[in-house]
Amino acid sequence: MEKKTSLSTMILCILLIMISLSANLAAQQVSPAIDFSAYKTLKVKPSEADPSVKNWDSAHSVIYDKAIKNNKVLLWLTGTGGSTDHVPQSFFKTALDQGYRIIALSFMSTPGVSQVCKGDYLSKNVDCAAEFRRKRIYGDHTFLPIPDQYQDAIIPRLTKLLQYLSKNDKEGTWSQYLNQSTGKPIWSKIAIVGQSQGGGMAEFIAQHESVARIISFSGGWDYSDSKTKKIAGWYSQKLVISPQNVFATYHVKEAAATELAEICKELHIPAENVFALDQPMIQRTNKRTPSNPYHVEGIKNPVYQPIWIKMLGSGL
Repeated sequence: MEKKTSLSTMILCILLIMISLSANLAAQQVSPAIDFSAYKTLKVKPSEADPSVKNWDSAHSVIYDKAIKNNKVLLWLTGTGGSTDHVPQSFFKTALDQGYRIIALSFMSTPGVSQVCKGDYLSKNVDCAAEFRRKRIYGDHTFLPIPDQYQDAIIPRLTKLLQYLSKNDKEGTWSQYLNQSTGKPIWSKIAIVGQSQGGGMAEFIAQHESVARIISFSGGWDYSDSKTKKIAGWYSQKLVISPQNVFATYHVKEAAATELAEICKELHIPAENVFALDQPMIQRTNKRTPSNPYHVEGIKNPVYQPIWIKMLGSGL
């Protein structure tokens, strides 16, 4: 009798251990790899599109459905230190399902604004953040603290890529996104989405170009005074596009949540277009916990897909 009881207890313990291991494994697999094989995918090095490029030559990524001919481009701008080797796959698949074609642009993502526009340098130049972003986006003025050259800037690289695709990927009918007289992007056919530094770039561009829409995921928090955390003056500049086409998210538990909420108000983003996220953090498979773990929740956690769909709208 005692042997049977011991055996039963042992079996129960083994079952409990197996259940526990299965639960842990399931938690680690919340973000499976997405299969993009149904879409045409291209990798184009910036130097292929523009031979003057010498630095930061990791490939642009292009993904689209060949059956859709007249949809909008969704331009993806990564955060500081990011690259096109690591993209938000679940969000990309949602965007493709909404009818967009995607360009994940390779541009110099380091250093970030917060790494340059701080301390004594910021106190001597309160417009540091605006000058930084202008240089990294347009490349059309001198800003010595960062090494970016004209050919490294976001819009010159996008323009050269679209010109390259229009010549080398006829199937994609890319010429529809270029003004044939100027060779520049037709912004009304391009939506921009960015994370962190990239989100701030999207907001800055929306003050200068008539893009279709922008989505900022925890867009950068630029200061004019880092001691008092006074937000940068450029946020008060009027948007060129309709505020109804501007969307932003941040997680209520991320480090700069207060500043990000203030920035959304300063940009006059409609309250219904601002999403203060509050769901539990997605389970991570690696053991390293970032210093600001909630900062990437909006773009990485599939629980927010209904919000993604609302912000994206239709890409057709």
